[in-house]
Amino acid sequence: MAISSFSLVLGVFCYVAGFPLIFCNEKHLEWRRKFFLDENMVRAAGAILAAVVVTVVRRQWLVTPDGEGVMVLLAWLLLFTGLFAAWWPDRFIALRSKWERILFDYRGAQITLGFVLIFLAAGFTYLGLILA
Repeated sequence: MAISSFSLVLGVFCYVAGFPLIFCNEKHLEWRRKFFLDENMVRAAGAILAAVVVTVVRRQWLVTPDGEGVMVLLAWLLLFTGLFAAWWPDRFIALRSKWERILFDYRGAQITLGFVLIFLAAGFTYLGLILA
């Protein structure tokens, strides 16, 4: 997968994750909590994430000080996150639950995180378009 395609996919993912947080969709938050408490789902999601990111890192693995280098660095971080979730889903769930209590228990923090994800999505989308 090309860096530009990876950037666009990451942008879409951030849009999909960010908008429900802004509009405080309780059904989405409940689904998200149930999803991340199931070890098999976390393991499968981690394996899929790692498999997608490997297609990016296979083509370009070197971190450089430009836009592509930032995306490669992010790809490496997501690869390690996916492997961590796939190999140790119980530890991943515990760590994520700790952060979820901090971020999602307060409505203002949830909305702020949603806006941060939307701004990141816009940046990833822009970067994906200029790298193409």
